[in-house]
Amino acid sequence: MGVAAFLLAAALIATAVLTGSLPGVQNVNTTGTQTGTGGTTTGTGSLSILLTDPPITPANVTKVYVSYSDIMIHVSNAGNKSGWYPVDAKGTIELLGTVNISQTLATVKIASGTYNFLRFNITSAAVTYLGKNYTAFVRTAMLEVPIIGGVQVNDSKPSATVIDLQTTVVNIGSRSDPEFMIRPVVAAYPVPPGQVTTWMQERGYRLDLIGQPWWRHIAETYTANLNITAASLSATSLSVTVKDTGNSSTVLDFVTVSQLTASEGGRTARGHIADALMTSQTFLVLKNGTLVPIRDFSADVLAAWTGGPGAKLTAYEAIFGQAGYNLSKGATATFTYSGQISIGFRIFGLTPTSVVSGQEYTITVLGTQAVAAFVVKAS
Repeated sequence: MGVAAFLLAAALIATAVLTGSLPGVQNVNTTGTQTGTGGTTTGTGSLSILLTDPPITPANVTKVYVSYSDIMIHVSNAGNKSGWYPVDAKGTIELLGTVNISQTLATVKIASGTYNFLRFNITSAAVTYLGKNYTAFVRTAMLEVPIIGGVQVNDSKPSATVIDLQTTVVNIGSRSDPEFMIRPVVAAYPVPPGQVTTWMQERGYRLDLIGQPWWRHIAETYTANLNITAASLSATSLSVTVKDTGNSSTVLDFVTVSQLTASEGGRTARGHIADALMTSQTFLVLKNGTLVPIRDFSADVLAAWTGGPGAKLTAYEAIFGQAGYNLSKGATATFTYSGQISIGFRIFGLTPTSVVSGQEYTITVLGTQAVAAFVVKAS
């Protein structure tokens, strides 16, 4: 730690000791009495809200910016229309900078109790692609986030919860004329009381999650794992069978078909989906398990451009609103599609290529906190 950083740290700790709080800590509720899962409690405590995000992005995307506002926290055993406490925090965060890092969004003083939900609004998003910024379309509805297991707040020690924001960035345009969409899927987890530090209370504080036993335990307990057990592909058909082999269910959003490249070498690691999102046939997995080519929606989006930004955004929201098949823990599901399958884009004057019999292709399935890939030879 440098001298300046050390002096700043000392100043923050001194402030905490003398005033019982940190700069930027907001007092939300100091009335001191409310009901949690354990009954009526008194006093107030400190709750820090952290965020981390391992986003899935296409190749050549170097930054993903998300602006947020209207954070709220909900106390257990209260109705959905009551028990919500506002957190005065808004800002913009760069998500690729939070891979294996958590960043503190806000810290609040709030009545003691058990809190089980967060809400916040993603107001806008942008993507840096090949050094240029592009607006990314994202559903702007309020996201309601369950805090798995709830987080306890009391007056004896600080508390913290970490939002795990899983975002998938998809380019439905082309390399030269990109159009980006972002689909967020969110959960939150309590930080074990013994692991909450004074530093977490400072807005903007960044914690390296690598090597943190409590975060590793969360990942092992709640992260879903996918395995593609079978797949077949032709110029006019696709079938893929997926099994959830993790410790929790997952929501499947996309299936992509892309030509196998020499750089992939047959591997199925997470990093090899980048080009699959850029030059592929991408299917939305609807809630009922139907596969729909995302290009079928693209025509509607392009037509909506003449209606102004609002119409365009509405078209994108229609895409996201239908996606998301819930695959239960340990379950297996088979997804099929019949129709022409082409690699590349029909928009912007580009000509896609057909699936060629005998060539190898990568089939990738993207779900919440889980990715699986499978190499298949087209028939």
